[in-house]
Amino acid sequence: MVGSIYFIEMPYSDFRQFKGRPVLVFKIIDKNDVLVLPLTTNLHREGIVITNDDIETGSLKKESVVIVPKLTAIDASLISESNSIATLKNETSVKILKDICKKFECKNL
Repeated sequence: MVGSIYFIEMPYSDFRQFKGRPVLVFKIIDKNDVLVLPLTTNLHREGIVITNDDIETGSLKKESVVIVPKLTAIDASLISESNSIATLKNETSVKILKDICKKFECKNL
């Protein structure tokens, strides 16, 4: 699951409305919650651009940006194997982790 991209009904910041969008599972917090990063095809957004060259299995319809500043906790029940899109290569996952740590000023990476 971690390092995989799924299509889910992602809640907006106010948690009142939802929008179907791909998300990258970043971390499993516990059996009920996961941390995800949304993806967008708007290549002008802040984040990390990924292409099918970054994909281990599956594929993307278009180049996308992993919106690193938008780390969000969601209910794990929103993630379903039937909605799996792709899995990132390990090198890409490490690149995203480093960018997250840079943004959040991690000390241990």
